[in-house]
Amino acid sequence: MNSVEQLILAEADYFHPMLARAQQSTVEQREAWRRETIRERQERISLELFDILNGVVKYGPFTGLHLDRETWWGKLDLGSQCLGLYEKEILNLIDAIEAGHYSTFIDIGAADGYYAIGMLVSGKVGRTICFEQTEKGRSVIAENWKKNNSVGELTIMGEANAASFAALNPVALENAFVLVDVEGFEFELLTNEVLSLLRSSTVVIEIHHWMDNFLCKYSNFLRHADSYFDVTVIERVERETSNLPELRDFTDDNRLLLTSERRPGVMRFLKMTPKAQ
Repeated sequence: MNSVEQLILAEADYFHPMLARAQQSTVEQREAWRRETIRERQERISLELFDILNGVVKYGPFTGLHLDRETWWGKLDLGSQCLGLYEKEILNLIDAIEAGHYSTFIDIGAADGYYAIGMLVSGKVGRTICFEQTEKGRSVIAENWKKNNSVGELTIMGEANAASFAALNPVALENAFVLVDVEGFEFELLTNEVLSLLRSSTVVIEIHHWMDNFLCKYSNFLRHADSYFDVTVIERVERETSNLPELRDFTDDNRLLLTSERRPGVMRFLKMTPKAQ
């Protein structure tokens, strides 16, 4: 076979997924998709990818984690979670953790339990304590844990505050890995008293900048945190999609939309490591 015939065969193989997808949709479907809002389209392609992968995470530290399609919080992120792309800054940090390095994972603002259960499934820790304010969220976490064979030890608690932290067994706060994502409530939660309780733990926090008087609150928080922690910025990580075979037949818009986390800007994540005592 000469070189041009080999090229033709290779190109036919390359274009096959895109041509096959084009034949699968009806005129009515394409018309409906043109009328979608951005949010509607993102949910549609997120759930499509979820179904393609049977709701199981395929890449990253949480590989093998079973997710629930009827989630209450992050339905638009299910596809990205299955591909190990969601909040990749945090996933890369977790991926580098050696199993058993931390005694406990504490998830503050646990939502559907993606991190709380993912840390157990990954074997990074054997025990997770998660705080989730909503009753629905706590119920979903419990069901998702069962779906993943109730691996490890999971404690599900309600609202995180100084009293609930103080009530924890002090052993749980010794060398814990703590993730804080409380949608703008972080400065009210992480008072000097709470930071003192967490001073032996490594804390990763998502900073939400859309509250009133943000810079003043953020500056005061950093000054308090500096008493106990070395604070570093976790740099932004790009979400590469062109190398994923699951997305070979997705349009550019849909591939990129799948990775959008709908942020109002490039988010800031901090890692706070205990200072040497």
